Parts: sequence; structure tokens; C-alpha cells
Amino acid sequence: MPALAQRPPSRRGLIHTHPVVAYFLIAYAFSWLIGGVLIARYHGFVRAPMWLHYGSAFGPTVAAMVVAAALNGRAGLAELWQRVVRADVGMRWWLVAVGTPLALALVAAAVYAFEQGTLPDMALFGEADYLGNIGALVALGVWIATYGFGEEIGWRGFALHRLQSGGWVRAAVIIGVLWGAWHLPYFFYKDNFIALGIGGFAGYLISIVMGSILLSWIYRGSGNSILMVALWHGLFDFVSASPVAAGTANAVISVVVIVWVIVILRQGRGDKRIAPAGAPDR
Repeated sequence: MPALAQRPPSRRGLIHTHPVVAYFLIAYAFSWLIGGVLIARYHGFVRAPMWLHYGSAFGPTVAAMVVAAALNGRAGLAELWQRVVRADVGMRWWLVAVGTPLALALVAAAVYAFEQGTLPDMALFGEADYLGNIGALVALGVWIATYGFGEEIGWRGFALHRLQSGGWVRAAVIIGVLWGAWHLPYFFYKDNFIALGIGGFAGYLISIVMGSILLSWIYRGSGNSILMVALWHGLFDFVSASPVAAGTANAVISVVVIVWVIVILRQGRGDKRIAPAGAPDR
């Protein structure tokens, strides 16, 4: 009886063998392609609208969707979407996600008033780089849509979600470093980043890692709600990127966030005090 022909072993691509690595490569490729165009534009090599800057924020979301779909098809995308809209997280996490960035806005306004001798004009919150004064509500929507959901569906919703089983703080630090490096093109076309210089990248990286730890804490505590971290991230950027928070105020609110993260870490309860996936800690 002739031997049965053996099937050659199936070749699985990078997405199936190393999905998190594939995620980061796609996120970088998408965002850095836009960043490269804007760097070329900054140096006068090409003509391109600077508002493309906001399009680069969607690299993490595009990567998360591509990898989730490749791994599990529509079911993978549906599961991701369920966490995007997860709103039943308890009043505590709504207060954290929305209340604390608004409190930081009050801190920034107080520092502004102390330095300028007058309360800030609320219209200043409507200023957005490359878009002009588009009104505070529109600016808020832009920040939440781009650097809120555009980033958080990927960084926390995909990367942290897959890496947290090895320890959420460790995962948050790894993601923070890679998240910080993702911003590197900004140092070559965005004036406030250029002013920092590459030497200032180390300090910026520390602040990003701290932000990654805080957002990871919110994500896990809210039962893996992407909505909560997207709102916090978008609101924080809305405040910190406004002229109200320029200079000293930005430094002050950054210090507040760093101290907050240190308190979280020093509590030493980490995973013990945070509800398991899918069950928010109320």
C-alpha cells in the first residue's frame, strides 16, 4: 500500500507567530510614513498640509484592527469594539477618566492666572496646532478622536491587553518606551518638540512611560475599557496642548501626573486591587 503523501507544514506569517511585534511594526509604519512626509514638508522638499499630523495618530488603531482581523476575523474586531464602547465601569472610573483631566485644567488655569495676573480666556482651549482656533468643543472632539481613540485602541486596547499577563507594570513600561519612540518624527517637524532637542528626548520618554503606567492602571481598573483611557488621554492632551497650559503650567500638571503614578506604584497592591479583565473595579 503506497504511503500517504504528507502535507507540507503550513507557514504562518509574522502576525500569527508574533502578533504584538506585528502590531508595533504596522503602527510605526503607518504613523512614520506620515511623519516622513511632514519632515520633508518642514524642510521644503514637498508640499503637504500640516493637519496630516493628526492622521498619524491613527497608526495604533490601524495596526490593532489589522492584526485583530488577521488573527480572529470579524470576531476579533467585534471583541475589540466591545471594549471600545465599554461604558458600564462604575462612577469611580468615570470620575477618574473625565474628572481628573478637568481638575488638571483647573490647575493649569490657576498657574496661568498667577503668572499673567488674569484668568485665561476659555477660547484659548480652542487653539489646535495647524488648525487654528476651531472652538473649544471642536478641539476637544479632535483630541479625543485622534490622540484619544486613535492611539488608545492600539496601545492599551491591543498591546497592553496582550502583554499584561506577564505583569501589567512591566507591560506598561515596555509599551511606554515604544510609545515614546513612536513620537520621534515629531522632533524633526513640530516646533515645540524641536525646541526640546534630541537631548530632551530622555525627559520626554520618562513622562511618556509614566503616562503609560497611569493609563494602564485606568484600563485595568475599568475592566479593560478602551473608552475610559481614550477619554482621559484625549482630555489630557486637550488641556496640555492648549496655550493655557504653555510653559510653567504644563510642567506643573506633568509633575502632578508623575506624583500620582508614584502613589499608585507605592501602594504596592497592583494586580490585587484591580478587577480581573472584563469586570470593572467599582
